[in-house]
Amino acid sequence: LGGLCIPAKEVGGDYYDYLIQEDGRLDLVIADVSGHNVGAALIMAETRTLIRSRSDKLTKPHELLRELNQFFYDDLTRAELFITLFYLQYQAGTREISFASAGHSPTLVWQARNQQCLRLDPEGLIIGVKEEFTYEQESLTLEDGDLLLLYTDGVIEAENESHELFGEKRLVELLSEKHHLAPQELINYIVEQVRIFSGHHNFQDDVSLVVMQVTQQ
Repeated sequence: LGGLCIPAKEVGGDYYDYLIQEDGRLDLVIADVSGHNVGAALIMAETRTLIRSRSDKLTKPHELLRELNQFFYDDLTRAELFITLFYLQYQAGTREISFASAGHSPTLVWQARNQQCLRLDPEGLIIGVKEEFTYEQESLTLEDGDLLLLYTDGVIEAENESHELFGEKRLVELLSEKHHLAPQELINYIVEQVRIFSGHHNFQDDVSLVVMQVTQQ
């Protein structure tokens, strides 16, 4: 398991976390609050606190997203902000993941058996747009050698001098080529390639990535 968050400015709106629950379940979350100001950072800090306090009680990703949306709707509307978020739960015993998304970038899964990349993109509105919304939840069983890549849009929306976006296709190609790397090494390699593509050491938007590898038990 590896993770990295690089804020574009001193105060950022990206966030990722992993939580190990009492039943052995691993929860992964990655999120992006619009804006790069103190307001966005405060909302993100509050999001982290709420998730950590409620994730052991709300055992289904879609339930947690629904509660987050209800809790933050008024504050986000007043501040003219919104949150995209991807929440994933992993049961090591069965190797099953359950996941839900609030308008976040699709999570990518490198499948070792068939050597191809799968997109996890369940339907769900960004948080702060509609007060009542039922989020879709999906599940998938992973196998040895499979790799999960969660990321924020700062990765795929990085631009080069020709205003061309890095894009999801390039990210899939990197994952396909370098899936053998350890999680943190893979993250560092992706960040390096995005910097080379954009021609800038500093990013214009916050960049966050989380990689989880399924290993033999």
